[in-house]
Amino acid sequence: MAEDNKQAPEEAPKSGQVIDRRLGDEWAGWVGDLTGYEKEIKEGKELFLSFYFASLLILTVGAMIVYYMISPRLAQWDPVVDLIVMKAIIVVFGFIFLWSFLLLISVSFNVAALPFARKKGLHIEWIYPLVYKTGAVFGVSKDRLAHSMVKVNNSLVYATRKKFKSQNLLVLLPRCLDKDTRVKAGEITEKYKVTSFNATGGSSARQMIKKIKPDAVIGVACERDLIAGMADTPGSITVVGIPNKRPFGPCKDTAIDTDALENTIKFLLKIP
Repeated sequence: MAEDNKQAPEEAPKSGQVIDRRLGDEWAGWVGDLTGYEKEIKEGKELFLSFYFASLLILTVGAMIVYYMISPRLAQWDPVVDLIVMKAIIVVFGFIFLWSFLLLISVSFNVAALPFARKKGLHIEWIYPLVYKTGAVFGVSKDRLAHSMVKVNNSLVYATRKKFKSQNLLVLLPRCLDKDTRVKAGEITEKYKVTSFNATGGSSARQMIKKIKPDAVIGVACERDLIAGMADTPGSITVVGIPNKRPFGPCKDTAIDTDALENTIKFLLKIP
């Protein structure tokens, strides 16, 4: 069954209140130039994983340099404190690299090597800014990296949720889909008796998630909005992202692979 939303009146944010994110805000700086514009992105998991591990290496080296600089002062103050700081750095980065190695195994071989991530998906937003900056140095766009991130997240879901069956699935659709795609997506959600919702932003999506209380969400949007939406979604809810195609630019007559949407619904509902 499909549901739509009505746009609430605009209100001035209160002090300390987070300003709501609307779909399309991520493209606020785009001037409409289609020259060199990435209308359809096809990136594998390897792109994000490469820059993710490169970013981890940068963080590790940075932490070692900082420790090297402050170690003499710590030792002068108290040798025990110096030892504790050194061991803390080793433990923290050791855990991060172990988790990352298990992530690599999970998404590369489709095995549940990350038992604690079964309900969380990727959720490593803390390192995304560094990944984006590292990619930019090598001329890799934010959208290409985000597309690869979505692929890694989806692979992790598929690897760790094989025994999971969704009882309450929600499909979040953007308003920018072209007519044919929207009709086909509606037919698919009706076919499998799945709730679909046209989200206009983070607030409307969160309200719908709170109302439906789904155990899994399929998000359809551009890579930028998908990454932001995944970060907004509670970690207990499985999220699978389907990036759209934007032949006419962002937020205008976009399309998706509807077969991918149907296959994802069937996977989460455990329909052969």
